[in-house]
Amino acid sequence: MDSYFDSAIEYNRSNPISLARTSSQAQTVQNEKNWEWSYLVRKCRNLELEDSYDFYMRRLRVGYLSLFIFIHVAVTVIHTLLLLTTPEIKYVYVDMVAYMCSGLVIWVVLGVNFRSELVSKHGWVVYATSWLAVCVMVLMDIGLNVYHATSHNDILNPIYDAYTLYAIYMFMPVPYLLQPFVLGSAVTFCYIINYSFVITAKDDNQMHSILNEAIYLSCVNLLGIFFRLMRDIALRTTFLDRRQYVEENLLLRYARDQERSLLLSILPAQIADRLQEDVKNRIERSKQQHQQQSQVDLRRSADSQTLKRWRQPDHGTLFIEPHDDVTVLYADVVNYTHLTTTLDVKKLVEALHDLFVRFDIASEEYNVLRIKFLGDCYYCVAGLANPNPDHAKCCVDLGLRMIKDIRDVREKRHLNIDMRIGVHSGDVLSGVIGAAKWQFDIWSKDVDIANRLEATGATGRVHVSQKTLSLLDGEYFFEDGTEKAREDPVLQKHGIRTYLIKSLRAPMHDPRRRMRERQVKKLSEASKANFMHNSTLHQYNQVRNQAKLEMCRELDKMPIGRIQLTKVFRRSTRLTQDEIEEETFRRNISSCCLFFRIRNWEFQYMKEPDVMLKYSIALAWVIYMGLLTIQLLSKDARYHYWYIDGTTIILLTMLLIVSWYKKLWIMYMSDADVSSPNGRLSGFFFRMSDEMQRNVVIRVVMYFLIIFSYCAVAIMQVVGCSSDEDYADLEPSYDERVQCFHPWILTNCMTLVIGMSFLFTRIPFIIKSCFSALIMIGYAVLVVSEFNFIYANSPSTNVNFNAKYSHILLMIITFGIFHLMERQTEFIAKVDYNWKRQLIKKQEDALITNDTIKVLLTNILPTHVADFYLSNQLQNELYYEEYDNVAVMFASIKNFDTDKIGLRVLNEIICDFDDVLNKYSQSLRVEKIKVANWTYMAAAGWTSLVRSR
Repeated sequence: MDSYFDSAIEYNRSNPISLARTSSQAQTVQNEKNWEWSYLVRKCRNLELEDSYDFYMRRLRVGYLSLFIFIHVAVTVIHTLLLLTTPEIKYVYVDMVAYMCSGLVIWVVLGVNFRSELVSKHGWVVYATSWLAVCVMVLMDIGLNVYHATSHNDILNPIYDAYTLYAIYMFMPVPYLLQPFVLGSAVTFCYIINYSFVITAKDDNQMHSILNEAIYLSCVNLLGIFFRLMRDIALRTTFLDRRQYVEENLLLRYARDQERSLLLSILPAQIADRLQEDVKNRIERSKQQHQQQSQVDLRRSADSQTLKRWRQPDHGTLFIEPHDDVTVLYADVVNYTHLTTTLDVKKLVEALHDLFVRFDIASEEYNVLRIKFLGDCYYCVAGLANPNPDHAKCCVDLGLRMIKDIRDVREKRHLNIDMRIGVHSGDVLSGVIGAAKWQFDIWSKDVDIANRLEATGATGRVHVSQKTLSLLDGEYFFEDGTEKAREDPVLQKHGIRTYLIKSLRAPMHDPRRRMRERQVKKLSEASKANFMHNSTLHQYNQVRNQAKLEMCRELDKMPIGRIQLTKVFRRSTRLTQDEIEEETFRRNISSCCLFFRIRNWEFQYMKEPDVMLKYSIALAWVIYMGLLTIQLLSKDARYHYWYIDGTTIILLTMLLIVSWYKKLWIMYMSDADVSSPNGRLSGFFFRMSDEMQRNVVIRVVMYFLIIFSYCAVAIMQVVGCSSDEDYADLEPSYDERVQCFHPWILTNCMTLVIGMSFLFTRIPFIIKSCFSALIMIGYAVLVVSEFNFIYANSPSTNVNFNAKYSHILLMIITFGIFHLMERQTEFIAKVDYNWKRQLIKKQEDALITNDTIKVLLTNILPTHVADFYLSNQLQNELYYEEYDNVAVMFASIKNFDTDKIGLRVLNEIICDFDDVLNKYSQSLRVEKIKVANWTYMAAAGWTSLVRSR
């Protein structure tokens, strides 16, 4: 039976909801491509998601804007309160009024963006409000510097230069990257002009100071560009993951509907539920047991174990149910044997297909459950799935309808055929038996009686028993039964008197019949609608279009960050289901450290590869060169430690080369057949580059190494400078001390260190937060203790305002902004990881569902027919095969009394038969066809065939 699972594996590969099993190297190459910004944009456009993504980004930008307004209000209030500590407060009234007025104007201007209808109609509002708010911030900051320099000759240092650039790239609702870059460049130019003509007016090294300021602001712009670009990549990836999750969910739902439709076409609902659950449980159990044994060739071996378990007879499980007060109908095509010898196969099958499709539609309309058909024999039962007091009338009406249908087919195809029908009411046992080729069937003496009524009936008549006739309420014309029925030993044994139904008396005034006719009409319309639904739902494009519509609903569910201030003012006591799910997920993440409360989830999340590491290292290298340049421009050459700088540059350059090696090799050297280099040195660099991405320990070590290098190159500015304690006895002038280092240059460098420490991707949030906090605290200690005199006498940001507070305030603002934004980024990354886990679970469920469908189909149809059905997704289509040389076997069990012996014995007999057939080799293959009542049917010689559709 290996061919069954070979076809199952092939089906899963071609099925759109199956998991792609690729090699780790090929997966590595694909991961590199999946994180390219251009690839993500192209994929969003190909999936027609760009409009949806823009809508989600508008929500996200509004959320970030609300966070910025909160931050700006907090910064304004804190800065204003600190100004109240100045000795001569009258000099800072202008500054306080400027801060509060500008804050109010910015709040009003940016508040326009919260009016979604206005913004959606007029897209220019976003750009206008952003430019206006930034202009207010710059004019306020630079204007105060110019005012104090011209009115009181006070040279002050601007404090909101980097803050304004952070606001542009991180918070302003300007979309894309070009507009923020233009706005950031304009702000940078304005501050450099202010620095040139105002701040450095009395500076002897004016050019060096201007260059330092230009390098610093350029590095801040790079941090902002990197943040916005990485955020866009991360959000597009998250968005596409959610889109894939929605599509997988729809495909899984379709697969389950397909399985359900298949089951309900042959089984009543109560039996189908039990059988379906049993199949899935045993498949899941088999896969779990095999996973514990071996991880090699998981898919094929697990399927083989599943096959082995399902092919073994299980005599302990019986899906049997008793049913009282039902009616059984047997129908047989008269002159069928003659047709098989006179018609070619295609015409014969087409005629039977046309006929049985009509019967199936009619049986559904009359609420009669079709059991099966065997050759030209068709039998069904009413009142089995659901209690029906009119079960006898439904079967008789169906019989009359079948006679009419076969005569229509006879005239249409010019065939000499007719119908012979037998109907009997009584009790039955229903269910499935055997170890393979499961099929629903019914057993009892009443089933045998209905069969004999058909065999002894008359052509074009419905042959019924007296018990059935008594349930018809005199609504039909009838006559006595046939002579053959009176002489039949089975009917004589049970004392069955028979009658022939000729036609309906048609008493349309009967309210019960009118109600039944209306029900039949409704069922007919429902069956047609259901057919149209099933015939289109299986199309993958239909699912894809439905996924697009589903994403519109998902947009409101997708969170925009851990901190959502817009929800604070509109909390509702009644939450929707989506809001409940989101709140549940939020409770699964700790509020402080953003850890998953489930430890295994956190460990698995940390182990995920960091495909963006190369971009972080590239930015780190550029920022380090900026810090080093600032150090060289601001420090005397005799204090330079060239060997330390040189070693650090070489180390960072090596990390840059290794981190980018895999990316560059894939872009320029790899092809479709080779996914990794073959050379020893090239292969070593490729593996190292891949290991850097995958190993969280290596990433953390590199992170600490780079940030320590940053701190070292920044602190080197104070090397050779004595602390305040060393100057206690000498008391040199400020000019002598300030020549040692420039406090604001060092503070700017430390803000870059904090920014870079947060922007490193895939480093645990708690590590970045704690390390940045230590840097900030350590630098604050340096400001207030070691070099208190120098910092206290450096240029302040406000008149008579303690300059130490200005330095510390800038550090706190930088730390707070990056900390809050990193919390948002980390939370969205955790959301994306959670969706990936859900996606994997959906895919696993889909595989189990596919396997369940495969097992069910293979145990209903011959194996190759099931493969053909799955590979071609046939539904309601004619399929037949012609064989040149086959052998067919019918084996009937005689004198089997169900009431005395029971079906368990019959189940054991059928399971033994199934087990015997499974032991035949491929060349001697004998395959079970079906079991009908007490008859077992099998065939051999199916290897040479001509398939047609």
